[in-house]
Amino acid sequence: MHPHADCNCRYADVGCDKMETVMDRISGKWKMRIVFMVGAHGTLRYNELRRLLGDITHKMLSHQLKELAADGLVERIDYHETPPRVEYRLTPDGEDLMPIFDAMQAYIRRRMAPGHEFSTTGHSIGEN
Repeated sequence: MHPHADCNCRYADVGCDKMETVMDRISGKWKMRIVFMVGAHGTLRYNELRRLLGDITHKMLSHQLKELAADGLVERIDYHETPPRVEYRLTPDGEDLMPIFDAMQAYIRRRMAPGHEFSTTGHSIGEN
């Protein structure tokens, strides 16, 4: 997307190009999950995070954490100990993304209200 002077979308005040830049920083299968887990659980050691994420490989988690750190969303804390101890926490910029998950939580609560059956398959059940 490129900025357009005549854009009148709901995000025109910041520009679609900036929206896309942020989406690029958090896109992919793992980045949002990593931000969510670190934000929801607080500071986590590498192996704790890997356990919480499930089937992510060591190589993929390391790569995604490096990218998130380079983008200023996650901070890597190395204690320079033996055995090695490394922890990860959200930076203030990473914390600023947590309202996305708060909105998702509110969405889930609404969808699980009486009259709605929440499905984990990606399809809502019981709606017309």
